[in-house]
Amino acid sequence: MSNGNEDKLKGMKDKVVGKVKEEYGDLTDDASKELEGKLQQGKGEARERVGDAKKEVHDRVDDALDHDHKK
Repeated sequence: MSNGNEDKLKGMKDKVVGKVKEEYGDLTDDASKELEGKLQQGKGEARERVGDAKKEVHDRVDDALDHDHKK
């Protein structure tokens, strides 16, 4: 199980690529490309949040295990 870093990186990539597509669509008056970019940015944001949640769970499990070992 990953600690969320992979999801965060993929999410950041999706956001950047989506922004480029959105800007390209805006410059070329291509509404479908602009929408595609916005959707990809949303996907990236969601993936980053999944990464954050995985990291939080990972950290809490580690903390709980460390606490149990100290007893």
